[in-house]
Amino acid sequence: MALILQESSNTVRSRTEHGAGDGEARKARAIASERPDRFSTTEMKADWSMCPYLILLILHQTSRSEMFQLLGPAGPVIAVVGEDVVLPTHLKPNISAEDMRIEWFRPQHRDPLVHLYLLGESRNESQNPSYSGRTALFPEELRKGNTSLRLSRVQVSDEGQYWCRIHSKSDNNYRIMVSLEVRAVGTEPVIFREADEEGEVGLLCESKGWYPQPDLIWQDSGGHNLLTEKPEILWDSLGRIAIRTRVVIKREGSSTFTCRVLQQKLHEEKVTEFYLHGE
Repeated sequence: MALILQESSNTVRSRTEHGAGDGEARKARAIASERPDRFSTTEMKADWSMCPYLILLILHQTSRSEMFQLLGPAGPVIAVVGEDVVLPTHLKPNISAEDMRIEWFRPQHRDPLVHLYLLGESRNESQNPSYSGRTALFPEELRKGNTSLRLSRVQVSDEGQYWCRIHSKSDNNYRIMVSLEVRAVGTEPVIFREADEEGEVGLLCESKGWYPQPDLIWQDSGGHNLLTEKPEILWDSLGRIAIRTRVVIKREGSSTFTCRVLQQKLHEEKVTEFYLHGE
């Protein structure tokens, strides 16, 4: 277009310079002025010079729409077996996540999907069966950027790493890992006396409902550890541990014996004493 305009202008000047009549020159200028769809080269340069600013504006607006972070807890989340727990994650700033894809998964598992939110609803057809009916987001909080996962009826097998992955409307992915540690404090130890045999008596101590596995120690009245049989370990349906150990005592008079159950990681200790009468 610029070349055509330049050519029309040269033609007008050429005809004028070669003695064309004033009427013909005026006619040529009138024809050029009647073409409103054509612009001068100067005007065109002015219009195109704005393009870099327009491109920068578009990029700025696009980047602003993606200027958020997916944040989670600084340390592990602690859960108690049988109770509910929240794995907290959120967008910063608090923009709405209602139109985003939110996926919670455990990549180290054969069936990794824990919970999927897609197209405004939970879609858990491919969910790991062990999480069926136990996971949920917070629908009323999604518009505030809350993408946390609620896990109900925690089991020992739930312990480990969870990943939250957000797929935004502009096809960008954000993800963060949340570590879950499961705990369970067991019962007070119970001591059972077994039948006497040839001047000896057996004592059995048992405590249930622990995780992780505790230590069980028998002590005499002086606080000395006693030699015991190898502890027996059992698990309940939630993965909690029952531990019991037997000790054989010689009947040499009255004495007090103590069964201690310790879980050092939980800083928990439970103690039961048993008084054994002499002959």
